[in-house]
Order: sequence, then structure tokens, then C-alpha cells
Amino acid sequence: MTHRENPVNPTPRPQRTKRTFFLSMRWRFMLPIVIIVTLVAMFGAYWLATSMTANFATTESNLLVQNAQAVNNRAVTLYERQRSEAQRVAFTQGIAENIISNDVSALHETLEALARTASLDSIIVTDPAGREVAGVLQVRNSNPVDYAISTKFDLSTNVQVRAIIDDAQADTTGFLQTPQGLHMMVAVPIINDGSFAGVALVGRWLPTLVEGLQSSAVADVTIYDQTGIPYFTTIELTTQTLEDLTIADTTVEQTLTADTPITATITIDQTRYRTLYTPFTYGNQTVGVLATTAPDTVPFVSSAGRQVSAIFVAILVGVTVLVVFAIVNRYAIRLTRVRNIAHALTVGERRARTGMKPADEIGSVGAALDNYAAATQFREDRLRKQLWQQRRERNYVMAVFEAIPEGVVVQDKMGEVVMVNDRAREFLGAQANLEQDMHIISAEVKKQLGREIAAGIYALGDPQSIERNGRMLSAQAAAVVTRNQHRIGTVMLLRDITADVQQAQARDAFLSQLASDVQQPLASLAHSKPSRKDSTVTDFAREVGRRAALLQKMIVDMHELTRYNTEQAEENQRPLRVETLLYAVANDWRQIAQAANLELQIIFNETGHYILGDERRLRYAIGNIVDNAIKYTPSGGKLTLEVKETDDKRRILMRVRDSGVGISKEDLPHIFMPFYRGTPRREDGTVIRVPGMGQGLPHAKQVIEAHGGIMKVQSSVGVGSAVNFGLPLTSGESYTIPFLEDDIMEGQTVQLSTVRRDENHRP
Repeated sequence: MTHRENPVNPTPRPQRTKRTFFLSMRWRFMLPIVIIVTLVAMFGAYWLATSMTANFATTESNLLVQNAQAVNNRAVTLYERQRSEAQRVAFTQGIAENIISNDVSALHETLEALARTASLDSIIVTDPAGREVAGVLQVRNSNPVDYAISTKFDLSTNVQVRAIIDDAQADTTGFLQTPQGLHMMVAVPIINDGSFAGVALVGRWLPTLVEGLQSSAVADVTIYDQTGIPYFTTIELTTQTLEDLTIADTTVEQTLTADTPITATITIDQTRYRTLYTPFTYGNQTVGVLATTAPDTVPFVSSAGRQVSAIFVAILVGVTVLVVFAIVNRYAIRLTRVRNIAHALTVGERRARTGMKPADEIGSVGAALDNYAAATQFREDRLRKQLWQQRRERNYVMAVFEAIPEGVVVQDKMGEVVMVNDRAREFLGAQANLEQDMHIISAEVKKQLGREIAAGIYALGDPQSIERNGRMLSAQAAAVVTRNQHRIGTVMLLRDITADVQQAQARDAFLSQLASDVQQPLASLAHSKPSRKDSTVTDFAREVGRRAALLQKMIVDMHELTRYNTEQAEENQRPLRVETLLYAVANDWRQIAQAANLELQIIFNETGHYILGDERRLRYAIGNIVDNAIKYTPSGGKLTLEVKETDDKRRILMRVRDSGVGISKEDLPHIFMPFYRGTPRREDGTVIRVPGMGQGLPHAKQVIEAHGGIMKVQSSVGVGSAVNFGLPLTSGESYTIPFLEDDIMEGQTVQLSTVRRDENHRP
């Protein structure tokens, strides 16, 4: 069954792309450049090698000729010096006479002195017939230098000596074999009174002579006789001997007869040398052949050899260029791989790696990139995990946030609402009014940091009461700050205090009604006069009045304790002179203290200070402290009101001290709790029962703290108690403060003279 395509809308088949040769753009441009550079380098190397080979050959030949000329010039210098020494010997006084008289001993002594003076290797003198009369030869390798006596040499047949005797030549040169080795001799005649007395020969040891010749050249020197046999060479021989350097007779003949030096290439110990042969002329005689030798640094000196060498160098240069290109291309590929991996990492391929090892700089870069990618991937994985954990924790926090019974609103540092729980929405109403309500509530909160309540959270002002939707809300804001004290947001806590407000209002109404109900019969009782003079009835009426007054005071205390706060304290504040305040308190309680048989004193360490406060409230608070001191101090005791300025001049410290029964350790932590009453006891253990509801000290502390002060109590059972409280100082210069005159405050409980006491008199 065949399949037929839909003729209406046939689906086109994908066309197979014809495979073509692909050449990268990099190679399209780089390959021609590489070929051209390679050909140019090969041609340049060929031309340079050809020129340098020819120049090297020419240079080496010229250098060899120059060395040969330097050696010959040095030979002339050595000859002149040696001939001069020979003439000095010949003309030395006593030489000729001792030869004639055959005084050998005298000759030896004179010749040795002459040899030591001129550092000569040998001196020989002969008679007119050419027979040796006396001679000295330097002993080789002796330290110090020593000379041996040479006698009975028959030099009558010596060529140099015969030339002096027979031909009357002025001087002759030649080699002479002695017991101390081969010497180059210079011979001159010895003349005595115009007659021939003998021949003087001054010799130089051949190795010393050759070293002297080489000192003026940079090539090695070899001395041959006139038959081509080598005498001595400066070439260091390892596997060959001196005899292997013997040259052919034809070479010797060409050297001695040709006008130009003879050049040859020889192999010594598998090393090629270029050698220049010249006649060795010492003085006026040619005594042999001189060979100047240097290593051959040009392997092929022929034209064909230079061509082959140049072609080899060109090929080598071409191969070097290709190898360098391959190496550079390899490094370029590695750099491209590093770039590609870096690009892959930037587009999000987190697992892309170069896989390079830090074997070189590029490998180090690739390995560092891999390490960075691995570290980045590790951090990303860790951040992803932390983000997942943060989401879980956020969900948990949100669950806890919604479970909080109070309303919570979180704002950022710009005041925008970030989070609100359901309880806060319930308090504030619709979502549309949320931002407006938050603005109203935030405006009620003071913009100053309060005390620290937790790590990173600081209270902003005091809790504020806000009415919203028929409810009374308590709004408390707190700033969230970092460790560097930078504020990052605000948390606001909303509580429904409607029931508390209603309860407080009902309580205030009840206390006001109670005070009115108690005060009315008390006033009627005070204005009524007893119809009978019965003392019992009078005492009863007085006791009823006293009890009613105490009851009224308790009611007032309860009323004040529930209503007084910082704002009320600020409303009636004015500068108060400390002395005036304490004198007023002392006069308020003077009669009560006298009735209890107690002494009341005021002690000032500093005077003239002012505080800012509500005088009525402060007198009432300090009076509560004095009242407690009177109640719990036995008859005959003592009370003091003391004033002391602090060290920083910012706060005035005051103290009410008594000599009462004291407060036990169990009761001391609870004395500022409302309605708490301890169990004070007398010395005999009986409990002291006094009227009161335990509101005096709490109310006093409330008033002191509302004025920005502090309050502490110190007490010892059986010794007494001291209530310390401090209030901030202020300036009284801008106010006219009425000051009580001393005669107005006279009394047994007030000392008009200020008592100053130093630190050592503190209790």
C-alpha cells in the first residue's frame, strides 16, 4: 500500500544540505600570512647564510694570516733580544782572557751570573777551533732556578759555529740539542784585542720560545724543521702524537719556495683545523717551517658546501616559523577556550569548565576560572538552600505573626506598611483606611528613641491611647535598628484597652463618689459642737474624725495612684528651690512628728539649687515618705531630710532617713508594689499595726519618676531606713521664686541654720 501526499497542501520535505569544505575566517586570513612569512624568512635565511659562510671563510683566512704575521713579528723581537744577550756575553770583560787561559772555573762562574741576570736558558763559549770551553744549562722544573755545567761539547762541525769561524759572519741562528732539550741558539764571535778568540752561543729552550711566539696570537703554533718533522706544538693532543703532525715534503718545499703562505685543512683528534704554513725565519736564517693553526668554524668552505649549508639554514628557519606559529596558535586556542567558558558562565551555564591544569600561565588562568566557577556554584547552591530555608522560616514567622493576640504593624524606614496581621486589620478596619490610620497613629508617637527593650529594637516614646471604631487602642511603636544604630524600620503593637479604660473610668467615678460621701459627714462632724461636756464623747468624736481623715487620705491616694502620669507632671511644673521645698515638707509634718515624740532635722550639703516640678505633687510624695518614717520609728527617734549634689552637677540627691525598725530582706523587694504591706516588727518581735493600704511608697515613686527622677531604698532591721531619690537640676534665674523667711519656719522640727556635712559623716 502506497502513501499518497496531500495534493492540496503538501508538506515540504527538508532538503539535505550539500556538504562543502568549511574554512574558518581565521584560517582564510592567517594561512596566506603564514605562508608569505615562511617564504620570506626562508629566503632571507638562505641569503644570510650564504653571505655569512663566505664572509666567515674569508674572515678566518684573514685572521689566520694576521696571526702568522704576528708570530713572525714576535720571532723578530725575540731574536733581537737573544742576539743582544749573546753580544753582551761576548763582550763581557774576562770572557776572552779566560778562554785563552782555559780558566773553566772562572768562566762557569761568570756565565752563570750572566744567565741568572738575563733569565737565559743556556750559554756556551768555544775556543777558536769550535770546541766548547765552558757552558751552563738551566735545569728544567727546578725551584729555585738552578744551572748545570756543560763541558766538552764538540761544536767544530756545527753549521752555525762554522759560519762564524769560516765565513766570519756577525751572527748565526739554529737549533742545538742539549741534555736539557732542544734550544734555539744565537751565535756571535768573541773578539780579544782585534783577534778572534772563540764563539758565544746564547740559547732559548724551544717550548719557552714557542710560548713566547704564541703570546702575540690567538692561534696555536707548531715549529717544524726543514724536513717537515715537528719540533713542538701548542695544540693539545689527546689521541694523536706529535709525529702525526708531520707534513709532506711537497708542502715543505712549497712553503719554503712560494711567495705566498700555504693554507691547508687538517684533522686533529676529529677536529677540523685551518692551518697556514710560512717559513720560520729567526734572524737571517730560515731554520724551519712555522704552522699557525685555528679551529675551522665554517663546515663547508667550498661554493657547493655554502649552498647546501644555506639551504639547510633556510629550511630550518621555515620549520621554526611554522613551529612557532603552531605553538602560538595552540595558546590562542587555549585563550579562546577560556574566553568561551567565561562567556558561558556569564549567560548562566553554571557547570561550564575549561578543564585546564595550572601548568603554565594560561592553564593557571583556566584553573582559576574553574575554581571561581565552582566556588560561585557552591555559593549559589548554598544561597538557594538558604532561600528555601528563609521561605520556610518566613512561613513559620507569618504563622506566629498571625497567632499574636495583639495587633502588629511593620513599617519600613520610609513609613510604608510591610506586614499587618489579622488582629490589626480587625482593630483598624478596612484595608482602604489602613495607611491613613497608620499615619494618624504614627503622628501620635514621639519621634525620639526610648530605652532599649531588646537586641535591635528600641521603644519610641510612651504608649499612646487612640480611639478607633468605638474602641480604645493602646499604640506602642518600636524602632528596629542594626548593630551600627541604623534604623531599618518600625514595629507598632496595638492592644484593645477598651475594657481597661471602662474599668478605670468606673473606678475613678467610684473613688470620687466615695470621697464625696466620706468628706460630707466629716465636714458636718467638724462644724457640730458636742452638747455634752462628757470627755468620753469628746474623745470618741475626735477619734472618729481622725479615722475619717485617714480614710479620706487613703481614698485620695488611690485616686492619685490611678491618674497621675508624666503628662500631668509636666502641666504644672515650675522651678522650685530645693531648700524651700524641703522646709515646706518639714512644716507639713512637724506637728505629727512632735506628737510621736520624734526629732525632725534638715541637713544641706549644697544650697541654692533649683528643680523643675509640680510643687503640690512633690510635697505630697515626699510627705508620704516622711509619713512612713514617722509610722515605723519608735518614740524618741530621729528623722532627717538630707540634700547632696551629685558629682556631674546634673542631678540633686535627697534622702529621708530614720532610726526606725527597718524593713526585712523579704519585704524590701516588694515595697513599691501597690497595696503591698509588709510585717514590720518591734525589737520584742511584736508586729506593728498602722493604718494604711500600702499605696504611699508606690505613689511617691510614681511622682518622682514622672519628674525624671530615680528612687531607691536602703534598710537594715533594727537600725533604720533611708529612702534616696534624685531629681534633675534646672535654672531658676528666669523666675521670681517666693522664698520663706527663716522666722516663718521656726519650730522644733526645723533647723534654720544649714548644716554642712562632709562625705565621712554619711550613714
